[in-house]
Amino acid sequence: MEKISLTYFVDFVLKAGTPKLTGVREFKERKDELLTDFYRQVRETIVDMHRSGKPTSVLDAFLAVQHDERRRRIYPSVVNGYRKFLASGKMTWFEPPVATYRLGDLEINVNPELGLVIDGTPHVIKMYFRGEPLSSKRVSVVLNLLMNGLAESTPGGAFAVLDVRNAKIHSFKVPNPRLNLLLRGEAASFATIYTGL
Repeated sequence: MEKISLTYFVDFVLKAGTPKLTGVREFKERKDELLTDFYRQVRETIVDMHRSGKPTSVLDAFLAVQHDERRRRIYPSVVNGYRKFLASGKMTWFEPPVATYRLGDLEINVNPELGLVIDGTPHVIKMYFRGEPLSSKRVSVVLNLLMNGLAESTPGGAFAVLDVRNAKIHSFKVPNPRLNLLLRGEAASFATIYTGL
């Protein structure tokens, strides 16, 4: 079975009932977020800005060249939220670790976008861009996967989810062992559905 992105697996975990079947079928038919990732351009612009040490004015230049009506409408709130987050304190970039996390027969790409030292602590951060509110369940699942997949590569670091539009960072120090059991069960369910389709 091919590897699955962290975001796609989290979406699967948070679905209930028959939408899980639909999600696995779409993944198997290659209709996943790799083909329809609406936020890819803005995410890559933010990461490149940090990685290359560019000023935040590149975000304005990025917005200025958008021609798609939907992007022109939605991207400014993302950029404004990210600017607000940056204004909350001094941050220094480092390259975030990435890994493949194995849960039974399923391999999950654990791919945080940002590595930022905030108040002296390295933070490995997954960005959340969507318009719907960031649920506490989503935060818990993402953070558990980040911690389990990357803890060895970031000793003493913090793991976080950044709600970009709202400039709010969510983190915790210890994964929930009960949630780890649930994630193993969900991975087995995904693999079983994938094989059966």
